Amino acid sequence: MPTKLSLAVMAGLLLPLEAVAQSPIPPHMVPMPAAIVLIVCKTVVAGPPDQNAEYTKAENREWATEHAMMVCRREEVQMYDRAVDGGADPQAFNAQRCQRSAMMLGPQWDASHQSSSYRFWRVACPVPIVRKNEDGSEDIIAWKLPDCGHRDTVVCEVDTAI
Repeated sequence: MPTKLSLAVMAGLLLPLEAVAQSPIPPHMVPMPAAIVLIVCKTVVAGPPDQNAEYTKAENREWATEHAMMVCRREEVQMYDRAVDGGADPQAFNAQRCQRSAMMLGPQWDASHQSSSYRFWRVACPVPIVRKNEDGSEDIIAWKLPDCGHRDTVVCEVDTAI
């Protein structure tokens, strides 16, 4: 089962402005949380079975729709730098590491959920919450994890983590 970010962690990610102002870390230095959102959507078996399914486990699947909308849900995965266990310095989680990790996590999620009707569709990385300063500069004051997106084509199932 995918790991959900706890409410305590989420509360820590979305600090009120007063708490950020009192923090010893400058507001523009709020680090990206080490979390990835996999968007997985419901599928249905369509057409005849694959003739090699016995060997490949392949299925003829297509996206399931309800009222012309895809039915999806978010799977939040908390990331961890395993190199730290070997004594390496922790690496900051950034957009590049998020995207690179996410592209490997999607197919892994599908492989470990073959009995599910859901399949990996998209990934999303944390999005900065930005405050504009009087001098025109911007500070990242917090991060949020995106929803399913594509509201015109996707219905996102109830998300209990946020």
